[in-house]
Amino acid sequence: MSSNEDLYYLKLNVALEALVDRWYAWSHLLSPVTAGMNIKDRHLKIMESYMRNPQIHAAAIKKPEMLGGPFIDYEGGRVAEIKELYDDTVVKRSKVLDLRKDVRELNSMLLKNAKGYSLNALYEKIPEGLKGFVELYYDLNNRPSFRFFEYLLYKSEYYDESAQTISLQLIQADNDRSFVLSTPRLNDEDLIHLDIPFKETVIDDLFAMKRTPQSLENIEKALAIDPSQSELFRSFFTKEPPAKYVEYTGKGIRTKYFGHACVLIETDEVSILVDPVISYDGYETDVNRYTINDLPEQIDYIMITHNHQDHVLLETLLQLRHCTKNVIVPSCSKGDLQDPSLKLMFKEIGFDSVIELDEMETIELERCTITGLPFLGEHSDLDVRSKLCYHVELHNEFKVMMVADSCVIEPTI
Repeated sequence: MSSNEDLYYLKLNVALEALVDRWYAWSHLLSPVTAGMNIKDRHLKIMESYMRNPQIHAAAIKKPEMLGGPFIDYEGGRVAEIKELYDDTVVKRSKVLDLRKDVRELNSMLLKNAKGYSLNALYEKIPEGLKGFVELYYDLNNRPSFRFFEYLLYKSEYYDESAQTISLQLIQADNDRSFVLSTPRLNDEDLIHLDIPFKETVIDDLFAMKRTPQSLENIEKALAIDPSQSELFRSFFTKEPPAKYVEYTGKGIRTKYFGHACVLIETDEVSILVDPVISYDGYETDVNRYTINDLPEQIDYIMITHNHQDHVLLETLLQLRHCTKNVIVPSCSKGDLQDPSLKLMFKEIGFDSVIELDEMETIELERCTITGLPFLGEHSDLDVRSKLCYHVELHNEFKVMMVADSCVIEPTI
């Protein structure tokens, strides 16, 4: 049993980056089919470009109008390390890259051979790597297509947890990091990379320490910190407790806007957090805002409106998993390439209670009633159904509607 002298808090400005193949993770890098597409057509292409002409990337990064473009931010250096990551990715992710190739072959085969007659004979022409994972069908306009049994793909060799890692670092300023979607995270003296799959509960143990002190020695051992990084790791902790969170005890409703689409809704009975994107605390900033320390100690419901990177932010979600009771997500189209399941993804990365909701479906919960509403727009008019607006009826008679990025294309709704 640890004495009080051995107990430490995790500093409020310790950031977690969830990584896949050292790239910033998001849901489409976890679902096996879309992972292959992103690795081949985004990550490998960006690294190939950098290896060919790193100075073009270095010049582009310096131009504000190019911020967010496909440019690696290593000032034209570290080319050998990028090549090593490239080669390593090609070898270690060969299965999911083959899966991408098989999907393209399947699509071409259907376009060539499906002429309106029965598709039964075409099952033998499905690429070997996809057999047992797809169903063939015609849409109502007689166009051939296919859907995946996505659950089976998660349980196959195509879902590789060894590609998942986390990095830890101290955030000292709002612009501390390179744009996360275009620069892979190489080794750095200020970073700690850990080969830990996202579902591991040791992540919960670590981030619970932002409020509850624990033994520094025990968490260091649980994370298997390399002795050479022990000093850096220990600098992430403090004896100073964070400010105590003031629970809402009023009879009405309290809302906090955290930025982007993230809103906290509280009554004296329930807390609901929408599309979590939470800033860090513990350093000087010119932006007055709510941060990680402005969240309650328990979040009853996290609601996700749609499956975009800036609304399903794994960096925040994994840090909040230990204090989250339930996650509510929109249902998807059940197997379409462009619309992977959020429920399956959350389950695979360690969220135990995931509630899937359909349009106009109502769920009666212990302290509120939530109804999914149609969400029009976004997604470039692709058939993407994993998107919902939410109507929340709180049991103190307040009502809230969250519509995020939905567009009022059809006001009649």
